[in-house]
Amino acid sequence: MTNNSSVEKPKDLVVSSPPQITGTMSKTRVMTYTFVALLIITIITAIMWWPVMAPPVDALYISEEAMSSLLASCLVMPLGAVLLLNALIAVGVAVLSDFLIGKAAADSEVNTMSAAVFGLIVALCYSIGVPSMASGIEMMPIEALCAPLCFIFVALTSFIGLVVFKKLQGMKGRKLVNPAATAKLLVLLPFLSSIFLVKEHWSSSYELGGLGMPQLAGVVDRVGDMSFGTYIRGCYSIPGKDLGSFESLMILGKYHGWPGGASSIAVIIVGVALIFLLRNYFKWKITATYFGSVAVMSLIMTGIYGGDPMTRLLFELFIGSSIFLGFFMATDPATTPYTRNGQIIFGIGLGILTVIIQTYMNFFGGALLALVIMNLTVPLLDRIGIHKPFGR
Repeated sequence: MTNNSSVEKPKDLVVSSPPQITGTMSKTRVMTYTFVALLIITIITAIMWWPVMAPPVDALYISEEAMSSLLASCLVMPLGAVLLLNALIAVGVAVLSDFLIGKAAADSEVNTMSAAVFGLIVALCYSIGVPSMASGIEMMPIEALCAPLCFIFVALTSFIGLVVFKKLQGMKGRKLVNPAATAKLLVLLPFLSSIFLVKEHWSSSYELGGLGMPQLAGVVDRVGDMSFGTYIRGCYSIPGKDLGSFESLMILGKYHGWPGGASSIAVIIVGVALIFLLRNYFKWKITATYFGSVAVMSLIMTGIYGGDPMTRLLFELFIGSSIFLGFFMATDPATTPYTRNGQIIFGIGLGILTVIIQTYMNFFGGALLALVIMNLTVPLLDRIGIHKPFGR
C-alpha cells in the first residue's frame, strides 16, 4: 500500500512567479525597498521641476493661432505637479487593476507593492516637458508631453502593461518582455517619428529658436553654435532661460524627458543604496556590465567618427533613459537571466544595442527598444552557466 500522506498534491507543485525569495527577505519587502527608492527619485525630480511651467508658452516660437490652440488643449501648470499627478495616476491604475484581477482570477496573486513599483516605473519613464528650443507644435505633439493628455497616456500604459504584459504574460509562464517598456512602446507607437525618434527635440532652424537635428553617426563636439553639445543644452535646459552647462545638465538636472533620469546623480546615489540593501537579490551585474559596455561603445564610436570623447560618453551614459533604465528596468527579476554569466552577457548586449540604436536610428531612448530585444534572448541566456543536474 502506498502512503497517501506522502503524495504531493498538485497545488504543492505550483511555483510562484519570480523573484522566488527565501530567507529573511520577502518579495514584499524587496518591492517595498524598491518603491521607496523610486519615490525618492520622484520627489527629487518634482522639486527640481516645480519652477518650470508646462507648456512653456513664453519660450515657444509659435504663431498666435498655434499658441491659442495650445493653451486650449493643455493645462499650464508646474512640470513637477504634472509628474506627481502622473505618478498618482499610474500607481492607482496599476494597484487597482492588480486587485481586481486577483479577485477575479483564483490563480492570480495580489501583490500591491509590486503593482505600485510598476506604476512608478511607468510614470518615471514617460517623457514630459517641452524642449527649450522647440519652435512649433506642428513639429512635435506637445500636447502628449503635457497635461492633461499625458495623464491619459500614462493611465493607458499602466493599465495595458499591468494587465497584458505583467499579469496575463505571467499566467502563461515566465514573462518574456519587460512590461513597462513594452507597454510604452505599444501605447506611443502612433507617435513613433515625433516622440521616440530624435524629432522629439527637433526645431526647423536656429533662427526660430532651435537647432537642426545633429547625427550621432558623425562628429560629436561640445563647442559651436551648431554643435551636438549646444543642441543637447537646447533640449534639456530650463525653457526661456540661459542654457546651462553640458556637464551640469547631463549629471545634475535635465528639464525635459524621462523624469526618472532627470537627475543622474540622484539616480546613482539611490540606485547604489538599493543595491547595498538588496545585494543578494539585486541583479547588479546587469547594471555594471550595461554601463561598462555603453562606455566602451561610446569610445569606439568616437574612434570611428571623431569629436570630443567626453561629450559622447556623458550623453550615452547620463541621458535620462539610459541612467534610469540601467538601475531600475534592466534589472527586472522576471524578464532577465537567472544565471551569473547570462546576466553579464545580457548587460553587455543591452549596452551595445543601446548605442547602436541611438547612433544609427536617431532614437534617443534607444535603451528602451534594446531592453525589449534583449528580453527575448533570456531563455537562451539562461542556458549559459546553469549547473548540470546530478544524481537521479
